[in-house]
Amino acid sequence: MLLVKTSADFVSDRSELEKLEGFTADFALKAGLSDKDLFALQIIVEELVTNVIDYGGVAAGEHAVRVDLSAEGGELLIRLTDRGAEYNPLLREDPDTTLPAEQRPIGGLGVHFCKKLTDAQEYARADGCNVLTLRKKLSA
Repeated sequence: MLLVKTSADFVSDRSELEKLEGFTADFALKAGLSDKDLFALQIIVEELVTNVIDYGGVAAGEHAVRVDLSAEGGELLIRLTDRGAEYNPLLREDPDTTLPAEQRPIGGLGVHFCKKLTDAQEYARADGCNVLTLRKKLSA
């Protein structure tokens, strides 16, 4: 598989999620991703970008997050760089999914799904930004 790379910036506004969906679909088409991999990609980036918009503390309409996507050699790389408050989602304890839904605390499932849908995750704080890098092996 040849290297396919793309990037896009998103402002702190939920209306950006429509742009995000088109961005990921366009990337998936160029990279030849399967429907299964596109579905996982869209769940991951929508969840993480929504979290930045809703909880990152970036003023409405301001640049909030850059999404970098690349696919090469059977691997998908997803990198989100956001200007929100310092936060490492990988430190969040996984929810107890064995509990009945009505007994579970609200929140935390989205990041949990992102971790389960990827093979490796890494967080760094660089130049006042959160940088979350996720890697996923692509289906054959």
